[in-house]
Amino acid sequence: MKRYLKKAALWILGLIVFFAVLGAIGVFAMYGSGDGLKTDWDTLKSSARLELFRRGFIPNITPAETAHLYQSKCYRACHGEEAMITAVLSSAGWFQVVERMRIKENVKISGREAEAIIKLLDEKFPKTKSRFSYEVRKQVHHAVWRNDIGLNDIYCDVYYVSKEYLLSIGADHLIDEYDIEHFHVFIVNFTVHEGEVALSELDKISTLRTSKGEMKTTPPWRLRFQTSDKHHYEGIVRFDKSNPIVASPDATWLELALRDVGAPGIRTYKWERDIKYPDELKDASVLPKEAKK
Repeated sequence: MKRYLKKAALWILGLIVFFAVLGAIGVFAMYGSGDGLKTDWDTLKSSARLELFRRGFIPNITPAETAHLYQSKCYRACHGEEAMITAVLSSAGWFQVVERMRIKENVKISGREAEAIIKLLDEKFPKTKSRFSYEVRKQVHHAVWRNDIGLNDIYCDVYYVSKEYLLSIGADHLIDEYDIEHFHVFIVNFTVHEGEVALSELDKISTLRTSKGEMKTTPPWRLRFQTSDKHHYEGIVRFDKSNPIVASPDATWLELALRDVGAPGIRTYKWERDIKYPDELKDASVLPKEAKK
């Protein structure tokens, strides 16, 4: 009985070796050399590590793996290098783009992957740097961000630009530049994935509403960027805080209205005046010198 089992084991081992050799011959015949095989093996290994990173089993990935993640999730899936370069975005801009793609466009990117991609874009296209963690920036982002699902295939993202928001994204210098003390400021971003989105004169189509009434913008509006493929552009509109419509203590909410963008109709985006920010932003030590005065 043992002799038969031994023979059977030898036959099984022989078959395993035979098919392994046959498979190796087939692989090398298919690739022609070991270079292609090594490339595919490296890709497989990198994909496995990225999956482990996404699930939190490994703390970090290499710069090459981060580049692979960016290439697979962003570059090849939607935007070419030209759109990335011509956008000339700050770290805030890249953060906004990645979050919008995650939430509105349903791109499958985890929070850990988003942070790695944003870090890569910050380093590859540097503009400003944030002193706060990804989690703090994410909380502030969702507190000030509003969006719609698109009218005539034109999507819109709007950000209420508070001092806390600018601090969180590392754009302290814009507090004075946008004159946050005297104006309610909004960043408006339009996106279309097919065709082009035409520039609108934002100060002519934007109004700000409160429970006390409706007011016009303080011109001129400002273009922050427009991509060369005309799929995206982003601008700024401002409203004078001294206007009784917004200065009244009874005006507990703000609502930005945009008219006839892409199709007839009004888009509205609403915020409570008392926006809740993370505790990290309440520490006076984080404020820039000019903001402390």
